Amino acid sequence: MKLLEQVALLFQEGKSDKVYEVDLLEVSPGQCVVNFRYGRRGTALKDGSKTPVPVPQAEAKRVFDKLVQSKLDSGYVRAGAPGTPVSPPSPRAPAAPPPRVETPAGLSPRDTALLAQLQQEANARQWFRRANVQAQSRPLDRVVWRVGELRLRAAEPLLLPLLEGVSPLRAYTAAAALGRLGSEKSVSALGKLYGDPATPDMVRRMATEALLQLSDEATRADFRRDVLNKLNFTLREPALAGDAEAFGKALDAHLASGTQDALNVLEPLYLVDSETVRPALLRVLRTVPFTVQSVKVLRHLFKAAEYRRDGEVFGLIAWRYEKERSLGSSRPRAYTMETRKYLRRRVWRTLRRLGELESPDFVKMAVGVLLAFSDADAASPRTTGYGRYLQQWDAWWPYWAFNHLLHRHSQRYEPVENPLLFRCKGSYHPGARAPEVREEAFPKLWERTPAGLLHLLDESQCAPVHDFASRALRACPDFLAQLDVDAVAMLLERPYESTARLGFELALQRLDARREPRALLLAVARSSYAPARQQAFRWMDELRPVLIEDSGFITGLATARHADTRAYAANLVRGSVLSEQALRTLVGRLVAALLSLKAKEDGPIASDVARVVLAALGPSSRVVGLEVVRDLLAHPVPEVQELGGELLLRRDLRTEPIPDELLLLLVQSEHAPLRALGLRLLALLAESEATLLAQETLLIRLATSPVLDVRVSVRPLLGRLVAVSPSAGARAVETLLAALLRRRLPEGIPAHIAALLSGELAPALAALPVDTAWRLLDSEDAEAQTVGVALLARHGAVLAVDVPRAVRLAGHDVVAVREWAWRWLEAHLPEVRAELATAVGLLDSRWDDARAFGFRFFRERFSPEDFSLEVLVSVADSIRKDVQAFGREMLTRSFREEDGPELLLRLSEHPAPAVQLFATTYLDRFASGKPALVEQLAPYFIRVLGQVNKGRVARQRVLGFLMREGRGSEASGRVALEVLHRMSATIAIEHRAAALEAMLSISKAQPSLPMPFVIRPVEVRRAV
Repeated sequence: MKLLEQVALLFQEGKSDKVYEVDLLEVSPGQCVVNFRYGRRGTALKDGSKTPVPVPQAEAKRVFDKLVQSKLDSGYVRAGAPGTPVSPPSPRAPAAPPPRVETPAGLSPRDTALLAQLQQEANARQWFRRANVQAQSRPLDRVVWRVGELRLRAAEPLLLPLLEGVSPLRAYTAAAALGRLGSEKSVSALGKLYGDPATPDMVRRMATEALLQLSDEATRADFRRDVLNKLNFTLREPALAGDAEAFGKALDAHLASGTQDALNVLEPLYLVDSETVRPALLRVLRTVPFTVQSVKVLRHLFKAAEYRRDGEVFGLIAWRYEKERSLGSSRPRAYTMETRKYLRRRVWRTLRRLGELESPDFVKMAVGVLLAFSDADAASPRTTGYGRYLQQWDAWWPYWAFNHLLHRHSQRYEPVENPLLFRCKGSYHPGARAPEVREEAFPKLWERTPAGLLHLLDESQCAPVHDFASRALRACPDFLAQLDVDAVAMLLERPYESTARLGFELALQRLDARREPRALLLAVARSSYAPARQQAFRWMDELRPVLIEDSGFITGLATARHADTRAYAANLVRGSVLSEQALRTLVGRLVAALLSLKAKEDGPIASDVARVVLAALGPSSRVVGLEVVRDLLAHPVPEVQELGGELLLRRDLRTEPIPDELLLLLVQSEHAPLRALGLRLLALLAESEATLLAQETLLIRLATSPVLDVRVSVRPLLGRLVAVSPSAGARAVETLLAALLRRRLPEGIPAHIAALLSGELAPALAALPVDTAWRLLDSEDAEAQTVGVALLARHGAVLAVDVPRAVRLAGHDVVAVREWAWRWLEAHLPEVRAELATAVGLLDSRWDDARAFGFRFFRERFSPEDFSLEVLVSVADSIRKDVQAFGREMLTRSFREEDGPELLLRLSEHPAPAVQLFATTYLDRFASGKPALVEQLAPYFIRVLGQVNKGRVARQRVLGFLMREGRGSEASGRVALEVLHRMSATIAIEHRAAALEAMLSISKAQPSLPMPFVIRPVEVRRAV
């Protein structure tokens, strides 16, 4: 065997001192094995092999590398070439000592102890340990992590060696610590670790974060640019262009692609973390579903945010851990119940350790955690247990870190460690009054950073957070005294009583006797604290003459969230006289405020602002131009559109015409009050003939509006239009008829048009072409047919009608049309007699009354001589049984001897059993003794004899006829034998016997005809 490669690995920790050797050996050309030896250093090593049989060299190399890497990952380090024996440890041959770190003066005992532990561990890591060196009981990784938390810079020389030849966990903790306390030396070592391909992913991620912490801004910018350039094109381009909206859409499309690693892009995006990337990243972190893949990515981002002290991302992911249930035990490595508990505990542990260290990062991280919660996260209070074991749970009981931050020193709540919940303590129950004492964790740290409390009050949407922050901020009087007017106004307008009350207290201290600054007075009037608003109203009553000229102040009152403030603004404007300039300025500001509203939830505010605008304008609307009205009507909030409609109503329609498109915006609105405004405008327009004629096109268009009340309101206006201008009425009728015949109108509109044409527009129907009635009646639309009936009733006497048209109308779907056609037929008997073959088509109508009329009409109005054989047969040939019966009746009444053979042939073609039976009555009379006719009737005989369980009488008649004709004529006998032979194959014994009997009878009479079967003698069997 040939040794190709050999690696020796050592492991020293505490009293453990082990060696592991791996060999790659070639046993034959291209075939190798991987052997290993292991054991305590200085003792005989045990042998083993990873390849029981030789394998190809490439596969052996993969096995060799995987084995070495697995041992390195478990804590082994590489040693020198192991070819020579290794002597046992000897205290007399020490290796070069590690660097000695002098303890700086002024260190705390804790820091001194940590440095000593690191120094002692460094000594213990030598190949040949000294006799007086003891292994530490505390794990080195925890010591390293603690040193990093404390940013103990004196430990850097002792941490740098821990980046090489150690386990991944130790390299991870050393990199994290150096990122917080390191210098330029650490940058070099961390850069080497980051660039080494053998570095595990978890270590590389931490090395990246550490390098970002230690690098200058230019280096960080270059690194982020490099990360961006490695993204795919669809994400890279909008990110480089600074288009946050486009980047958000591109990220959504990328995540929706469904690829397995789509979520992995979030990690490089967090490394970039620019103003363009961050909004979309935060949105995805809040909404991405929890899956095996997303849990892994979120955990990486969570640790990175924790390391960066990025409170927003840290708090957002912590909120997801509180809200998302575990993925279940079926996926043991993906967010199990225990993993979720660990992560929830870790959130509070991180905050607690920061607080215990009195770190300035505590407030930043705590703010991030608290801002992630909103009022929507509150749970339902509940009670569990009974009797002495009764437990009560308030609305925020499920959230571990959240409650620790707000209620760590609370006398109301206590933590329950196992499920990580908070329950009510003592006699406190949900809904009881909270004590006016501070309960939060680390109150002194909050007081040192009151800006964090103000941040919470500004952005939080959670009532308990506001209660805590407003109470804590009162303990910072110096900070409160420095707040500007905008900050106090923000506090006043927050929708939480505790915060607004704090703002009101500050406002009382700031406002002077003239209630200045006025912006603060406005903020008090807009406050969500009701007593503050009432006090502001009393102050403003004293300043009415001054305030009414301040359009900005009035606009602020009119757009307040609270209805009483908006009502005060309306009363103030209504009770004052504004100058022309003040009026224009105020209306302009109010309209601009209305146009800035976006959500439909702002409807009440828009409605009240509109009242203020109308109160300021009075009966005139000249101040507001048509373009502004157009913008109001096009606004998405219906109440804003209503103001546009009201302004149009106040215009002088004689001098200020309204464009059709604005009227359409009103009357076609989905908002009923706005449609009502539009209809009022239309009614005003109809008061003048000139304006009415000018709206002809609009009125015709509105007649087919999908909105019922619009169509109903337009009907009288169209009636007036016809009365004023018959030509306009004719055009309206023509347009509506065309729409009706197209049959593409929504439900309800065709019926409305039919009623309109039959009612208000009926006078204009006289001008229609005569053939319009036929087009309407021939339509498949019921409403169009209704209009056709009206035309038929009015102009039927002058319409050109022929027999085919009358027959079609006599079977029309509308009964009035049928009755009109019946009357026409009764009055035009000569024309009907001349086209009787066409007229009998009436009998095939699907309407019973039409067929009944036809039966009576043809019986009573025509003699038997009027019906030809073709007409009679066509009637009897119908598929309807009642018509067949009528046809047979007419055949009997109108029968002519010379038509007998032809009639028999025509009747024999009909498939109905009743007609076939009727045809048998003519067999003996017209087919007997006529072999040629018998041969023509062969298909008829076959059909009759082939019927099963029906037509018994017809079958017996045909069978008797064939026997008689077969015995009398050889030609007829041949036909009869062929027909009967088919019948003899039937499964029915009776029919088969009758056929055989008939064939025997014919064969005896006609011996020259071949028999279609053979008669065998009866076999006689005798007993033995």
